[in-house]
Amino acid sequence: MADLVEEKQHARLSPSASKRWMTCAGSVGMIEKLNIQDKPSRFAAEGTVAHEVHELCLVKNQEAKEYLGKTIEADGFKFKVNQDMVDAVQLSLDYINDRIQKAQMDGIEVQVLVEVRASLKHLGIPGLDGGTSDVVLIFSDDDGICAIEIFDYKHGAGVAVDAIHNTQAMCYAVGVCNEYQVSTDTPVYITISQPRAHHPDGRIRTWETNAVNLKNWEDSELIPKARATFDEATYYRSFNVDDIPDDWIEPTFVPSEDGCRWCAVGHCPMLFERTQEVAMLDFADDKEVNLPDVEVLTSKQKQFIMDNAGVLRIFITGIENQVRNEIDQGSQEYEGHYKLVRKKTNRKFTEDALDELCSPLLDHLEHSDIYQEKPRTMTEIEKRLKKAIGPKDAKEIMDEITTKPEGDLVIAPESDKRKGVPPALIGDFKDI
Repeated sequence: MADLVEEKQHARLSPSASKRWMTCAGSVGMIEKLNIQDKPSRFAAEGTVAHEVHELCLVKNQEAKEYLGKTIEADGFKFKVNQDMVDAVQLSLDYINDRIQKAQMDGIEVQVLVEVRASLKHLGIPGLDGGTSDVVLIFSDDDGICAIEIFDYKHGAGVAVDAIHNTQAMCYAVGVCNEYQVSTDTPVYITISQPRAHHPDGRIRTWETNAVNLKNWEDSELIPKARATFDEATYYRSFNVDDIPDDWIEPTFVPSEDGCRWCAVGHCPMLFERTQEVAMLDFADDKEVNLPDVEVLTSKQKQFIMDNAGVLRIFITGIENQVRNEIDQGSQEYEGHYKLVRKKTNRKFTEDALDELCSPLLDHLEHSDIYQEKPRTMTEIEKRLKKAIGPKDAKEIMDEITTKPEGDLVIAPESDKRKGVPPALIGDFKDI
């Protein structure tokens, strides 16, 4: 059974927002001045429910299916745990259990800590207090701690999160290593479990580093970038210093796709300037707005637009959300131009309509008219097959009966780890 450590807390420089404030120091002060508060959303609440099921299963040594059909409330939203959530959570639980079993077979003890408070207060930076890691695995042998694994569960199906250099998990790792006085080259594993989102490295992916590398990152990246979020007045007040460093730089705005994704993009002057530059538009009141002809753009111009396409999309979405909120709050500024309407929706059954025990449909229809058998997920089938005939034979059968279709061609930056596909012309003549 896992140990539940501590309840979650939030900080000015939270690990969950580290991708933003480590990229764009100016975003912290802007959000504080605007006094922007996170508004509960149904998607975030669903993730909270999935996390709760994940946590309860670990603490009580249960399987996710035991919560199927149960209603759990989060942030004012109620969710009935469905099969999709059960499958996602169970995939993570299976991974953790497999890690424990393999370690124990090698004579290594594993301590499973749930909701671990990873404090960063030892760094002495106001607001950089740390955060709460979903799961921490402490591996120990006769010589003490021999490895640490930071496990972060993501229920979102939209944006796939990388494990490599994941700043949120690295913040947790720094806190955990300090707590357990791990300062050698002890391996530290960063594991991201995101069962509902596709990632080339798999739905559960792990990056290996060590405590020494984390310490170097702490000194060269984390601490300087945390300090960089303070303006001059706040720096004096927060650090109680008499002299500002000679190399002092005011917090700067650095628009980027990752940094702007969860920020107040509709208020950012730098992002507005960047989008003007990307779109190559003139927004002056006395001039006509003209889009450039794509056919006459140079390759350099098109490359520049592609490099900033993600930022532009985020900016437009942010403006749409801001205008919607302003109209919803009674603003007359957009009258005659925009209004709020309801999205088109389709009918759906109520939560109890398909309950097998009391559905009124069963008074008039046969069971087969309402329900149909559904195969288990490939992961669950493979797991059962391995248990029945062994991993080697199971792999041979799965290789025989499964196929992986070739994906459509998409544009990716050169840094993408996937192998590049030759141009069509080269591909046609590669055998000549």
